[in-house]
Amino acid sequence: MKIEQYDSGLLHSNMYVIFENGHAIVIDPSLNTEPARDLEIDWILLTHEHYDHISGVNAWKEKTHGKVLCSAACAERIRNPNKNLARLFPEFCQLQTWIDHYEVPDTDRGYRCSADETFSDETRFVWQGHLIRLQEIPGHSPGSIGIFFDRDCFFSGDSLLKNREIELRFPGGSREQWAQTGLARIEAVPKGTIIYPGHFEKYKLTEH
Repeated sequence: MKIEQYDSGLLHSNMYVIFENGHAIVIDPSLNTEPARDLEIDWILLTHEHYDHISGVNAWKEKTHGKVLCSAACAERIRNPNKNLARLFPEFCQLQTWIDHYEVPDTDRGYRCSADETFSDETRFVWQGHLIRLQEIPGHSPGSIGIFFDRDCFFSGDSLLKNREIELRFPGGSREQWAQTGLARIEAVPKGTIIYPGHFEKYKLTEH
C-alpha cells in the first residue's frame, strides 16, 4: 500500500491518495484529479464537511465515478454551502491565525456536493486486504470522523493535529460533543500510530 499526500491549495489542507493493485481510495479530495492516473477509484472518504476538505468531491466523482462515503452528519452538511463553509470561505480564511496563508484562491461560494453512502457512529470494511475503520469524532464539526487503515495508520482530519489544540470555535464546532465523545476517541488512538492529519505533515503519535 502506498500513500501520497497533496496540498489542496485551500489553507494547506491535505488530500491523500492510497493505492494498491491498481485500486485507490481518496481522502478529502481537492480539485487536483491528476493523481487518479489509471487507477480505479473505489472510494472517496471525507474526514469532515469543511469546504477546504471537500472542494474536489464533484470533480473526482465526475472523473472517476468513485463513491463518496462519510458520516451521516457530514452528508447532511456538505449539501449546504452555509454549513460546509463555502459561502463565507474567503472571510473564514481571514480569521485563521494558526496557519500561514497569503492569498485565498477563487472559490465556489455556492459549492455543494453529496454522499453515496453514510454511516453513524462506526463502520468498517476490507479493501485490498486492509481493514478500514471509520469512526465518528464530533467536536471540530458535527460530521468529523477518523479513518483507521489496519492498526498503524490514522487519517485524523482536523481532529488531531501535531502540537495543536482541537479547534472548536468554527460554525458547528461543539465543546460539549468533544468532551462527551470526540476527545475520548482521539485519546484511544494507540501510541506509535502514524497520523495523517488534515493539515501539515504526517507524524508518529508518541503522546496525547
